[in-house]
Amino acid sequence: MTMQKTALMLMGLFLLSGPVLAEPHEVLEIDVAGMTCAFCAYGVEKNLGKLAGVDEVEVSLELKKARVVMKAGETPDETVIREIIRDAGFTPKESSRYTEES
Repeated sequence: MTMQKTALMLMGLFLLSGPVLAEPHEVLEIDVAGMTCAFCAYGVEKNLGKLAGVDEVEVSLELKKARVVMKAGETPDETVIREIIRDAGFTPKESSRYTEES
């Protein structure tokens, strides 16, 4: 097989596999009141990261917001997430859910 044919074949496989690899992840963003320091944000982030099915957690002290990204096929349990935030001593506020591609 010539180098050109091999390159075309690999390019075709790459293009065809693209949409198959992109899996949707459910995301829950929730406002968190009461965080005053980086340690506060770190504690919330650490505890949320322990939840089953969680792929990624980001907690922003500046934005006063927690962002929980679930593994593909998993759904965030908002009740449990709110409970974890309350148990850490903070107040969960408004939330939004959306789906993003990986």
